[in-house]
Amino acid sequence: MPDPIIELELYLVRHGESRSNAGLPTGDDPQSAADPFLSDKGLRQAQLLGEYYARVPFDRIIASGMNRALQTAAEAAKRQTYTTLVEAHPIFTECGVGTDFGEKPFERVRETAPCAIPAEGADPNGNFVFTQNSPSDEMRMARAKESIRYLRERFHNGERVMLVAHANFNTFFVFAALGLSTHEIFDIAFANTGVTKLVFYKAGTGLWGADTHMIYHNDRSHLANEFPDDLLTKL
Repeated sequence: MPDPIIELELYLVRHGESRSNAGLPTGDDPQSAADPFLSDKGLRQAQLLGEYYARVPFDRIIASGMNRALQTAAEAAKRQTYTTLVEAHPIFTECGVGTDFGEKPFERVRETAPCAIPAEGADPNGNFVFTQNSPSDEMRMARAKESIRYLRERFHNGERVMLVAHANFNTFFVFAALGLSTHEIFDIAFANTGVTKLVFYKAGTGLWGADTHMIYHNDRSHLANEFPDDLLTKL
């Protein structure tokens, strides 16, 4: 059996607590409702995430184009030494954002995260939020698989990448990465700033015959000192 060759270490993160997660006002228009900012607690969660993962030298930090993901990724990037930029790509948008959301140009991404740049393959003049009316589970899974292909084509030399996205999107992403279907009889929880580590091996070299491994899921060790109760009760 060939020696294992790691092509990508991916740290998949759900954003910090948003204003809508906290039940705070977000505004009545479609953009404000679908694209809230972090709450004060969510911002602190993101800061703690960044402090804890400062020990991991990420090659890239990538986020969806939505405010809560951008803010979370920016706090992580501030505490990195190798990469202090956040790449934004609409492919990682939360599921279920309808076309009534309208357009979010890159200038507005930069307003939220001044350290942001368009990710490779993202149209810098396009919409940085992916919109789609009434997507089915099959459509969500198709986008998850497309996002995995995007990452695997970009990163295959052992890079460490943090990807900050959203609970529903992350669920389909993990199901796709592990070869599961949209009809599994279980769900997987993604708490605010929970981290799921996935390792992708070169085909045929993965341990125990599997080329994708989940190393841990929904880790929130970084919250233990300031938000210990959340580790037990809060999703």
